[in-house]
Amino acid sequence: MVSTRRNSGIILREGSVRDWSQFNDPSPSPKLLYSQSYVAMRGLLASVASLDFFLLLSKLKSVCAAMTSQRHTRSQERSRLRGMSCRRAALHLLVCFLVGIFIGFMPFFSVDVYKKIVSENKRLPFHDGVIEAEMMGTKVKELETVVVEKEVELIDEPEVAESPPVPAMLDDEADFAESSPALPGIKESDIAVKKLLIIVTITSVRPQQAYYLNRLAHVLKAVQAPLLWLVVEWPEQSYETAELLRSSGVMYRHLICRKNTTSVRKIAVCQRNNAIYHVKKHHLDGIMHFADEERSYSADVYEEMQKIRRFGSWPVAIHVGTKYRAVMEGPVCKGNRVTGWHTVQTSQKKSSTRRFPIGFSGFAFNSTLLWDPQRWNRPPMDSVIVHSGGRGGLQESRFIEKLVKNERQIEGLPDNCNRVMVWNFNLEPPQLNYPTGWAIYKNLEADMPVL
Repeated sequence: MVSTRRNSGIILREGSVRDWSQFNDPSPSPKLLYSQSYVAMRGLLASVASLDFFLLLSKLKSVCAAMTSQRHTRSQERSRLRGMSCRRAALHLLVCFLVGIFIGFMPFFSVDVYKKIVSENKRLPFHDGVIEAEMMGTKVKELETVVVEKEVELIDEPEVAESPPVPAMLDDEADFAESSPALPGIKESDIAVKKLLIIVTITSVRPQQAYYLNRLAHVLKAVQAPLLWLVVEWPEQSYETAELLRSSGVMYRHLICRKNTTSVRKIAVCQRNNAIYHVKKHHLDGIMHFADEERSYSADVYEEMQKIRRFGSWPVAIHVGTKYRAVMEGPVCKGNRVTGWHTVQTSQKKSSTRRFPIGFSGFAFNSTLLWDPQRWNRPPMDSVIVHSGGRGGLQESRFIEKLVKNERQIEGLPDNCNRVMVWNFNLEPPQLNYPTGWAIYKNLEADMPVL
C-alpha cells in the first residue's frame, strides 16, 4: 500500500491537471480500509483482552479453590495425625499403668522361689552358713528374753528365811538352769555377749595425776572391748589430761565439773553425779563402775564384771594406820551368794551403821538401773545420785540402797570371793611443785657436762 501511494504521487506531478472524476472507484479508499482494519483490530484486541481477563479470573478462582482445598485436606490430615498420636500416648500410659499395678502387687503373691530351688537341689553351697546364723540369732534372742523374765520374777518374789546354800551360782541362775532346756548344737561360749564396761574416773590437776592416770590407762588397755572410760575433771579440761587421754589408746569421754567449792568431798560428789547424768542422758547400757585413780586394779576384776547382771561386789585390800597393815573390806561369799561382810569399822554407833559396808571401788552395777527402772520392776526414781551428806562410807551405802534391796540381789565376785583384785593404798605425798604439762623449759644446764 505504501508503494502504490508513492507511485500515484509521482504520476500526478509529471502530468497535467486531470479530472479526477474519472477515477472514481466504487472500492473504498486505503485510509478507510486502514481505519476500518484498525478499528477491527482494536475491537478484536479488546475482545481478546476481555477474554484473557475472564480466563485469568477463572484461573485465579481455580487456583484459590485448589489452595483452599489443599489447606482443608492438610488440616484434616493434621487432625487425623494428632488424633492418632493422642491415641498412641493414651495407649502407652494405660500399658505403663497396668504394668505398675502388676509390679506393685507382686509381693502379695505367695511365690517362694528359694524354697523351690532348695527343694530341687536339696542344699546350696551357702545354705549351711545361712541356716546356722539364723538359728543362732533366734536362740540368742529367746535366751535373753528368758533371762530378763527370770530376773524380774526373782526380784519380786518374797524373801525366804533359810535357803540352802548354792555352791557356784545364785538362786535365779539355778532356777534358770533347771527351767531352760539346753539348746542343741550351740555352746555356752557361742552365745556369751560381751557387755559394755563403763568405767568412771574422777581426777584433778596435781603432781600425781599423770602417774595415776597412766597406770589406770595401761590396765584398761589390756581389757577386752567394749569399754568406755568416762574421765570427769575439776574444774575444767586441762591440757595435760587431754593429751594423756588421746595417747592412752582407750575409748574415752572427757567430762568436767565446774562446782565452785574447795571441799574435796563435794567436788568428788559433783564429778560422780555428772557421770551419772551423762549415762542417763545418753541411755548407756552396760556395767558401770567408779574406778578411783588412786586404786590399783588387776585386769581380772574387769573380766569378772562381765558376769554381773544387776549388782556385783568383790573384796578390796585397804591400807590402814602407819604400820603398813592391810585389811579386807567387802563381801563374804559362799559360791556367789553374799553371806556377810568384811569391814574395817568394828565398833560403830547405830546412827552411823552402814547397811552395805563397801566403798566405790568395791562394786559395779547395771547402768539400766539408773534410767530404765521398768526393766527391773522398780518405781521410777530420779534421785539415784550420790549425796554429799554422810561420812565414813555412808555415801556409798546410801547410794547402794537405791539400787538393791538386800544381799540376795548382790552377786559376789569372784567365786567364793576368795581373791583380792583391787588395792587401796594411800600413797599420796604432800603437795609438790611440778612444771605445767610436765614440760621443762628452764634450768636445762647440765650439772655434769660431757667432755
